[in-house]
Order: sequence, then structure tokens, then C-alpha cells
Amino acid sequence: MRSNRHKVVHLLGGKPLILRVLDLLEGAGASRVLVVLGHQPDQVRKLLPDSVGTVVQEPQLGTGHAVQVAAERLQQYGSDRLLVHYGDEALVRTDSLRRLIATGVGPDAPIALLNARVRDPKGYGRVKRLPDGSVDYMIEDVDATPEQRSIDEIWSGSMLLFTPWLWPNLTGDKLPPSAKGEYYLPDLVRIARAQGLSVRATLTEDEEEVYGVNDRQQLAEANAILRRRTLDDLLRSGVTIVDPSTTYIEPEVTIEPDVTVQPGCHLRGRTRIASECEIGPNTFVIDSQIGAGSRVWFSVLEGATVGQRVQIGPFSHVRAGAVIEDDVELGNYAEVKASRIGSGTRMHHFSYAGDADIGQRVNIGAGTITANFSSETGNKSRTIVEDDASLGSDTLLVAPVRVGAGAMTAAGAVVTHDIPSGEVWIGAPARAHRRRRGYPTEDDQPGGNTT
Repeated sequence: MRSNRHKVVHLLGGKPLILRVLDLLEGAGASRVLVVLGHQPDQVRKLLPDSVGTVVQEPQLGTGHAVQVAAERLQQYGSDRLLVHYGDEALVRTDSLRRLIATGVGPDAPIALLNARVRDPKGYGRVKRLPDGSVDYMIEDVDATPEQRSIDEIWSGSMLLFTPWLWPNLTGDKLPPSAKGEYYLPDLVRIARAQGLSVRATLTEDEEEVYGVNDRQQLAEANAILRRRTLDDLLRSGVTIVDPSTTYIEPEVTIEPDVTVQPGCHLRGRTRIASECEIGPNTFVIDSQIGAGSRVWFSVLEGATVGQRVQIGPFSHVRAGAVIEDDVELGNYAEVKASRIGSGTRMHHFSYAGDADIGQRVNIGAGTITANFSSETGNKSRTIVEDDASLGSDTLLVAPVRVGAGAMTAAGAVVTHDIPSGEVWIGAPARAHRRRRGYPTEDDQPGGNTT
């Protein structure tokens, strides 16, 4: 990889390669997982969940040696079936591994292989079948005859083993080293066949499943395969993707039918998009939820919750902790961070709401800013704007501060004190000017005094 990072730490579909493999194994039904580490073990180990065990293979003497190193720990698990899978093969489909497991192993057939048919098997070991469909032998490309090289079936690297047979046959006297002094799993096939036992096999759906990652080019190709699969699944489910060639959606993203995704979008993480939304063009969404009927275009959402029928963009930035309620409009260059924007509120131009609670039906004029951070204390304070308030252009709200229900600020107001409900404040610093026209006084409220 020409990298300071271990190969399986690199990202595939936005997630470390090794975690993609662990997801695959969990989906296939593995009850216990043990990862054999070699190069840079600490880098890999810190990514793994606590439920995953590890052993270190040092020195690294081949795939058979990796299982030998893990044998003591594996025997403690007490299982009679062991699935061995390569740590860089994340493109195998869960259904393929389930088929392999369903193939079954036992005393008469202690090995089952997951194989693939490939258009160009050059460089791969070939798998020769018997007339009954079981495996006769495996042979490396360099050792194969011209007739054997014409075989297009190869071993994927996934192997199901019957452990009561495996453990006694995994020892050094049964599993001999190669000329390079390494021990290889395919030699177990030869041992089983020499004992007159059967070796079973099943095939992957396509050759892309056995695609490994050994360099940056292969990683890019693997990402392209996973992206295409994800887009194909969404298209089949009823999502409109206008231009798949310029759309990037990670596998964990959930999109309901009748959503339209315009070109240039990147949808990542645990994003959830409800029906009838239009996303993009050129929109970046990470770990966010977007309610039905909303539109987000030319904007960035990170860790946000967006309600129904919301309009966001162009060029808005909705940051972590933001909650945008139903029927809100966020226009160009609006930024929201760790704030709640109440339903029906309009925030159209060049405004920032940080650490704020904005009520319903509030009009936020162009250039409005919540000054939430104190450089003296290093603390952030909250701003509260109650329902039906109206903030004039270039209003500056110096937190902590509260703007009462129905209150108004004039253009350029610098608000440093709480504004009572229904009052209009002007100036810098802002001060009371008058009551808002048509807004009831406290005495006019139900239950108030009469004269």
C-alpha cells in the first residue's frame, strides 16, 4: 500500500476494510471471531470491537501457519466448524458465505471451499472437480500443466473446516512446509484426499467477490465495485439516481423509495432519507436523518436531524446536533450548529445559529448571528428565540440571551439583554423602542386584567 497504515485499516466504502470483513462474518452467522494479526498489529487491534479476539502471528509463515498460531485459542471455543476467511476480502457476499456454511463438513468431508469462476485465472491456483462435483485437488498456477491452466475455477480463500479432523492434521508432521518454509491451507485438501475423504465446494455469485486488496489501485477498484453494488440495490428498490457515475452512497445509508438523488452527491455513514425527498445536486450528507418531502441542494449536513418538507440550500451548512423541524426554510449560506430550529421558521440568507433554541414561525433576517462563544471564559452559552419573533437583518444576539414570543429587533440590533414578548428593540446595544403593532399586550391575553 506504500502507507504508514496497515492495509486493512484503509477505507472501503467509508469503513475500515477489516470492519467490512467483520460485518460480513457476522452476517454469515459466525458466533466467535478471532483475528490473526501480523504486520502492525496494534493499528489493527485498536479498531476491533471488544468481542473480537486476536492472536499475533510472528513470524508470518503462510496461511496454514496463521491457523496453527490460532489453534490453541480456537480449540477453547469448542466449535466443530471453523470458517477461515482472508482479512482483505470484503466483497464476498453474505449469501455466498452462508452457502459455504450450509454445504457442511463432517468426518467424511472435513473441508468445504468457496470457489469462483474467473475470466482470467492466470496467477491463481486452480480447483479440479470430480464428476460428482466434489474437489479432486488444488494446484498452483506455476505447477499446473497447460490443460490444468485451462481450468477457470479458483479458490477464493474462504474455507470451512471440521475441527475434530483439522487439529490433528494441522501439525507440522502432517502439514509440511513449502520450499520457502511456509505452511499453506490448500495443502489440507491434499491431505484429506490422500486419506480418502471428500472435499466439498460451492461457488460465489461472480468473480468480483474474490477480489482482494493489495495496493491502492486495487483498493480503488474495490471501492468502485462496492459503490456500484450499493447504487444498483437502491435503483432496484425504487430510488431515482439521476447520474450513478457521479453519485457516491455508502452501504449503510438507507433511502426510501421515490427519493431523487441528483448528480454530485455524497451520502455517507448512517444517513436516513425518507420518501419524496430530493437530494442535490452537489450535496454532502453524513450521519443525518432527512424527513419526507424535504429538499437539500448544494449543501452539507453532518450529524443533523431534518424534519418533513424542509428546504435547505443552496450553500447551507447544518452541523452536528442541529434539529430542523418541519416546514423550515434554510437559504443560501445559512449555518446551524447544536441548535433547534422550530417548525415554520425562515432563515434565508447569510445567518448563523449556534447553541440556540429557535421557536416556531420565526423570521430570521439576513446576516443574523448568535454570538455563542466567550473568548474570556472559553464557554459557549445558549440563545433562546421564542415563537413568532422576527429578527431584523444583521441582528447580533450575544448569548446568553432570550428574545420573547412575538418580539422584534430592528436591522443592526446588538442584543445583550432579554427582550420581553411583543416588544421592538433597536440600536447597539439594543434597547426597547415600542410594542409590536398588532401584538397583544399581557393584559390582552386570556385571563389578563381589563379596565
